[in-house]
Amino acid sequence: MNDGILFIWQHWWGNLIAGYLFLGGLSGLALPIAYYYWIKERNKVMNAAGSLIAFIGIIVGLILLVMDLKRPEKAYLALISPTLNWKSWMTIGTYIISLYTIFSGLYALPFVLRIPSPRFTKYPTTIGAVATFLGVATAMYTGFLLGAAKSITFWNTPILPVLFVTSGLSAGLCIYCGISPILLKFSKGFEEHAARVRLQLQKMDVYSLIAELFLLFVYLDTAMWGDMGMREAAESILYGSLSYYFWILVVIVGMIIPLILLLGYTLRIKEETRSVVAVSVIAAILILIGSFTLRYVILKAGVIQVSLI
Repeated sequence: MNDGILFIWQHWWGNLIAGYLFLGGLSGLALPIAYYYWIKERNKVMNAAGSLIAFIGIIVGLILLVMDLKRPEKAYLALISPTLNWKSWMTIGTYIISLYTIFSGLYALPFVLRIPSPRFTKYPTTIGAVATFLGVATAMYTGFLLGAAKSITFWNTPILPVLFVTSGLSAGLCIYCGISPILLKFSKGFEEHAARVRLQLQKMDVYSLIAELFLLFVYLDTAMWGDMGMREAAESILYGSLSYYFWILVVIVGMIIPLILLLGYTLRIKEETRSVVAVSVIAAILILIGSFTLRYVILKAGVIQVSLI
């Protein structure tokens, strides 16, 4: 409480929602990366791995979301209830995510089943374009979802969806480097492209991590100049109860150390040695830890400002 203001910290959105937001962003941006490599060079290995990860990721994310509901058996009403508010981000997001789940599954199917190319020459290009659009929309929606809680001003900023998309892109990029040992082991056709693709992805990941770090501090700096609720939330992240999670897991573990590993080692090596693969996997794991913790911290920092006067 401060100068007649009572701060109520939100508790209804917890770890399950943080997991859902994390997986939604990762899945939503992992598929467009796979689609890019299909359009560019018809890379079936990247598409099989990436589209399957995207589909499984959004399915697990939806399971976490349903588990968080008080009445999970009523989840289907979010799609068919006659009282749906079509101006609500909750309603819009429900349909975006549902459609993305369907199209990401359809896109993954021929690659996972290894259907010969002549049978689906146009299929993945068309379905992939729709799935890519829905994937980006899904990643953006994870930010707009929080903005729907108007009473929590810390979340009501256009920077948050952009931050979540950038973080999701970083997670989506690093996931390919994290699974590269599997791709190398089970696909001989990937070996000749592995180093080139890894270098491309890791260069993009460096840019996305730098952009994410910049946006994160712009977001927090903007909050520090906002109303008392926004300042209280930002201070809890920068100096308060959430500062250890923020500085250690988000900034140092999730951003600074991966940047050092990528810029200082893996991007300097143009072949897939065991040490390069190992460091790439470690960097990917650290980025994913930071990406999840970022959403956890922003959720936990949500505060409602109530005037007692």
